[in-house]
Amino acid sequence: MTRHSRIARFLRSTRHSLVVRLTRFRYTGTLVFILAALLSAVLCALPFMPVRRSVPVGTALDADMVSRRGIVYVDGARTEDLRKRARDEVAPIYKFDSSRLPAAIAAFEEIMTKVISIRAQDLTMDQDSQRIAALLMTSAGATTKYLATCSESEVQSSKTAARQALTTVMSRGVLEGSLAAARESINTELKTYGVSDNQVRSAYLLAARFVSSNLIFDEQATLLAREKAASSVSPVVSTILAGTPVVKKGSILDQSTVDVLLSTGLVWGPRALRNVVSQILVAWVAWIAVALAIILLGSAKGRTEHLLMETGVIGGSCIAIGWLAGGVAATMTPFFLCMLLGFVFFEGTLATVFGLALMVMTWIMVPMPAEVISGLVVGAISLFIVMRKANKMSALLIAGPIAGVSAALVYGALAGLSEQRLSVIAANAGYLLAGGVIAAVFALGLTLVFERLFNVATVMRLRELLDTGSKLLAQLFESAPGTYHHSLNVANLAAGAAQRIGANWLMARVGGYYHDIGKLLHPQFFGENRGELPNIHEDISPELSTKVILEHVQAGVTLGGSNHLPPEVVDIIAEHHGTTVVQFFYDKASAEQTNLSPDTFRYQGPKPHTRESSLVFLADGVEAAARSLARVDKPALEGLIDAIVNARIADGQLAESQLTLGEIAAVKDYFLTSLISFYHVRDAYVTSEEANERI
Repeated sequence: MTRHSRIARFLRSTRHSLVVRLTRFRYTGTLVFILAALLSAVLCALPFMPVRRSVPVGTALDADMVSRRGIVYVDGARTEDLRKRARDEVAPIYKFDSSRLPAAIAAFEEIMTKVISIRAQDLTMDQDSQRIAALLMTSAGATTKYLATCSESEVQSSKTAARQALTTVMSRGVLEGSLAAARESINTELKTYGVSDNQVRSAYLLAARFVSSNLIFDEQATLLAREKAASSVSPVVSTILAGTPVVKKGSILDQSTVDVLLSTGLVWGPRALRNVVSQILVAWVAWIAVALAIILLGSAKGRTEHLLMETGVIGGSCIAIGWLAGGVAATMTPFFLCMLLGFVFFEGTLATVFGLALMVMTWIMVPMPAEVISGLVVGAISLFIVMRKANKMSALLIAGPIAGVSAALVYGALAGLSEQRLSVIAANAGYLLAGGVIAAVFALGLTLVFERLFNVATVMRLRELLDTGSKLLAQLFESAPGTYHHSLNVANLAAGAAQRIGANWLMARVGGYYHDIGKLLHPQFFGENRGELPNIHEDISPELSTKVILEHVQAGVTLGGSNHLPPEVVDIIAEHHGTTVVQFFYDKASAEQTNLSPDTFRYQGPKPHTRESSLVFLADGVEAAARSLARVDKPALEGLIDAIVNARIADGQLAESQLTLGEIAAVKDYFLTSLISFYHVRDAYVTSEEANERI
């Protein structure tokens, strides 16, 4: 191994951080992810932990009991007091006993029959009066004498009046315990009939004794009505602000205060346990959603452990920052930071799920007013719109302030409708605006830290490198146009194959763009850039030609490093020829010399060690060879692809590639389909006339 090769390997090995080395262990990413989930669950549950373990009634507090978080709770004592009042306001319910009036009328008719029978007997007035008094259970007097001596028409008139008054009064309903009042109502009713005083008195005597209560208290219906009234009373909701003393030092706890402490979860009890468990479960559900997004979306195939580690470290860091910040004002920055880092490091759905999961956990740790939450949601949406197609890191400095402004405006509009003080509204709006700006700055800084920590290129950085107007690609287009177009074709082949097998298509495309930048050193030595110029290699030895060609790999590595390309992209540049032999010049030299070692004509490598690097390696060979075909059709392309890929496998070039045989077959199939489309290959049986007609 040459000194140059040893230095290259050393530089490559030193680029790998401790975290990347750890990822070589099978389940390191899973372990880090689980630890982050546990840490987040603990931090989310801490604000809901009880202030004290227990506080018996009669305890004198030796210090203020201060709530660590804002609490909205149902005041049980006040609610029950209002419900008791509602119950008391419900009048008793009575049911009408319709059988009482007919019974009273029947008894009345029976008595009247007996009165008439007594009058018909041949007795003295006093005897009739006494017998009627005995029948009516009263003492003999003027009224009984009137009944004994009055005419038949007067008796019938008294009977009719008595019956009518009895019916009227009892039809109105007579309550238990109000018989005296009901009987007085008989007398009052009779006086309205226009009969004589004697008839009023006699009718009253006849009817009053038959009045009975016919409104029976309905205990069950009354109870139901009172409970319905009580249930209609909304619970009294009370609010305890964070940092507010719930019970002050020296207070003697009574039962109602202890009930408040239990209902708010400030003291260990069922409510406190439910609060803590629910926060832990919500945090875990959020992390499970992230894990499912990584595992099920398909783009993470082969990178699951690495993505689990990235999401674990980044997510855990954001949650820790949010917890350390504390308070609504300071939490604005971690909130937006979660979303920004999600779009910087991850793609599409995973970025969205990651950002939303961390947002939910931030809300759990620091409960916020509805107006603030609404502002943050709108800010997150605006951030999503700006970042989803952003391809430059500078987009962070635009997205953060836009999110902050959007959140502040929405919050201000909603809070203005409430009774909050203008000073509070202005302060919170300022916090939202500042949170977006500060989050953008933090995101830029943390991106650099995490890139170094994980030794990976972020999604945002890779998108930035796809800009064909970038410095290196612009130089390549100007100085080596053939290589430039070859690189675009290789990038398309590698990216499409990566999507087919679930590898990182973005990395494969960027690697394809930059894999041949080393040819900028001597572009005229490579056939695709020669054009109509004479072939330089015809005038120099095969060894010198090989030396120049081999140099383009190390030149690319050096150029990539000096232009701060991500380490993975530089690795692809270093590995895009593996340790293959420059066969053409080796064969040419062998024809002139004997016992020639192929190592002189061999690339120093290393061999491709990632799937993305392997795809660029294969696409490079296939694309270059396809352009040299004299006859381009499906059989020729299929044979070419099989020959190149099989030769690479036989030479051991894919031994470290992490590609399976099934994936290699899928890659070959994609290469064939793509090249057929690229070269517009038509079936052999189609005549030129038919082809012209189709065009």
